Amino acid sequence: MKLLIIPSWYPSNIHPESGTFFRERALILQRHGFNITIAAHIVHSARDVLKFKPDPNNGMPISDNEMIVYKTEALNPYPKLPKQAFKSYKKSISALVQHIIAKQGRPDLVFINSSLFAGASLAKYLHEQSIPYMVSEHLKEFIIVDGWTAFQKVCIKNSYNYASRIIATSAALKNNIQSEFNISDEKIVLIPNPADVQSFSLRTENIEGPFTFIAIALLRQEKRLDILINAFAKLIKKMPDAVLTIVGDGPEKDNLKLLSRKLNISKRVNFTGYQRKPAVAEMLRHHHVLVLSSEVETFGVALVEAMTAGLPVIATRCGGPESIVSPDTGMLVKRNDPFKLAKAMQKMIDRYSTYDPNKIRHIALEQYGDKTYVARITETISSIV
Repeated sequence: MKLLIIPSWYPSNIHPESGTFFRERALILQRHGFNITIAAHIVHSARDVLKFKPDPNNGMPISDNEMIVYKTEALNPYPKLPKQAFKSYKKSISALVQHIIAKQGRPDLVFINSSLFAGASLAKYLHEQSIPYMVSEHLKEFIIVDGWTAFQKVCIKNSYNYASRIIATSAALKNNIQSEFNISDEKIVLIPNPADVQSFSLRTENIEGPFTFIAIALLRQEKRLDILINAFAKLIKKMPDAVLTIVGDGPEKDNLKLLSRKLNISKRVNFTGYQRKPAVAEMLRHHHVLVLSSEVETFGVALVEAMTAGLPVIATRCGGPESIVSPDTGMLVKRNDPFKLAKAMQKMIDRYSTYDPNKIRHIALEQYGDKTYVARITETISSIV
């Protein structure tokens, strides 16, 4: 099966953390017999102008674990003009896709990651060429009230007009897409993101020392790590030896560090910055529990990764986690409530011995393992081509 995957964002030298799960999902499909080519046009913010350097391989095919990757990069020429920025992106990604098809021939199917803006850019062209495509959605705005501008809504609708299937990664995301964009049950399918089974393993020894919590996230406002830090400050009044590790980078980093200092807990809160997957996997082996404190999530990749490593989890009810967390794997709490979160963290410490790491990992692999994901994708593709 010849599959052309088109992510709306993708890892780059400037932002290696961006779209890593798109690459990982593509690698899973490649390992299971799909012939994968990736086409990505990355548009960098004007804020990255000092970091941006033209890539000599821009637009040239590069091999990535037997996948062929075509990647172009540019600065956003219209940072305050979204319609013009879209036209610029559409021109670039369309040219790249047409170049790939001219060189490789027609794919059996195009798999687009996000309507905004790859789906909206390519829908009409793919329809005119009679090339079937499906779109997977991931953006948090789908589960936020009035999350879209009028222009974005038009783009999403255009993407869906000719799509053979729409893929949602959680029940909350699926329900909101259906209700807001009037999508039939036949056109949309629920396929959760897969776990990277190869990268995460159960620890073989007990953790020595204090009880440790870990959060893995982009440090942005909607992740509400300020809520987590406030909850942790309440917790350590009773558990002064507890430790919180925050893994990730982003615009809220300085604010979060300042908050931990103001609360006089900076010695108990560790900020590691962005870490690649092998380092994250090793960190999980040395922590007891993962906490997700977001205001909104369409899925919750960090939850699944932690569960694959056998860790119980605490997550806010913010969309995606409700489909992932069960009493066997952890706890769900009210979002934006540091008191409830602190109470759940204390309860997790008290009940930690009742969680079975082997059972947690088994649940994660059964629901989010490679084979389950590939089977769902294969079934969906078979219903199209």
